[in-house]
Amino acid sequence: MKCPHCNETIGLFSKEMNKFGKIKACPNCKKQIRMFVSLKIVALLFIPTVAIALILHPVFERFGVSGSLATGLMTGLMCMAAMRVREA
Repeated sequence: MKCPHCNETIGLFSKEMNKFGKIKACPNCKKQIRMFVSLKIVALLFIPTVAIALILHPVFERFGVSGSLATGLMTGLMCMAAMRVREA
């Protein structure tokens, strides 16, 4: 992700991004930013996510793990990929 103010890269798992609250601060320029899930990206990733989850479902069951875990993991990865930042 890039800061909308200073255009520097911000890590999704950085200390600042994992603080509680809606409004966060850029670790580089200290200006306020807000994280959100881009619905456009979610719409683009929806069909590939479902397809991969359906492919992984029998693989997970073969190893004795619930097949629903594949769906949950893929949905979580899709949401992480769709995270964006904007000015607060």
